[in-house]
Amino acid sequence: MTRGVTEMLFRLLGSVRIENAETSAGVTSAPVRGVLAALLLDEGRSVSMERLMGSLWDESPDSARKNLRLHVARLRSQLTAFSLQERLVTLRGGGGGYRLLVEPDEVDAIRFKRLAAQGFAELRARRTGAAEAALKESLGLWQGPAGQDCAASEQMRARFAALDELHLTVRERLVEARLGLGRALDLVPEILDILAAAPFRETSWAHLMRAHYLGGNAAGAISAWTSATATLSDHLGLDPSAELRELHLSVLRRDDDAVRDPFSRHRGEGPGQARPEPAWPRRLLFVDGKSVAAPAAPAAPAAPAAPAAPAVGRPPA
Repeated sequence: MTRGVTEMLFRLLGSVRIENAETSAGVTSAPVRGVLAALLLDEGRSVSMERLMGSLWDESPDSARKNLRLHVARLRSQLTAFSLQERLVTLRGGGGGYRLLVEPDEVDAIRFKRLAAQGFAELRARRTGAAEAALKESLGLWQGPAGQDCAASEQMRARFAALDELHLTVRERLVEARLGLGRALDLVPEILDILAAAPFRETSWAHLMRAHYLGGNAAGAISAWTSATATLSDHLGLDPSAELRELHLSVLRRDDDAVRDPFSRHRGEGPGQARPEPAWPRRLLFVDGKSVAAPAAPAAPAAPAAPAAPAVGRPPA
């Protein structure tokens, strides 16, 4: 296969579509979209009939094999419009199955994960500019929740949800990179938007505190701390983590360096040493498509309001 990303793209992030340089077409019928999604999620590997049926139905009907063959035939017909019908390979023997021949850069979800991993690695290595570029490019591929309007079993919906969760994490890490590049108060709307979607993520609460403080608004940082502790306590019955409490103390002490880089303080990192993963998300569980810290997700609280005015005094250096 020699097609490049500019010639062909299979989209899973948002509506399921097939695109090339000349045209873009949605895939008709939810079951056909589900078959295409299941094949794309396996990234060019062979997928057995049993696995495909398990991706479409929680309990396969008696006619599942017959129905699946019909959906595959319809998918092949739609691939013909892009001269891609030969990419869909039928496997013989061993119960049968199918394989969709794709290159990694031809699938938006694969590119999204690769760029996200690249951005995470750059951020750990403290190459914040490179991290920002990779994470921004990754988010540029996102057009909405994964696998929209697909026929999907609980098993495949969990795979879509994992992509949605990764999307939130990429957004958080992009905020982290931009904080490292000196941005501050202009990041507050994005952080509040993340918290509106996932209010129990301590990483984003920490980002909100840091963005306010580093922008010269110590009162805003303390207000963010108050909102974080109330959210965790009132909705989950949890105290803030030790890392978040230490950040709060750094704000109270006006310790600019500790607020600017809270991960190096107790690890003896020098400027050229790699940064570890942030510690705050360690208590989060993934339940019903939401990041929570308890066995069942309670109703999400409203996003915190930004403080009315910054504190008067010397802004952080």
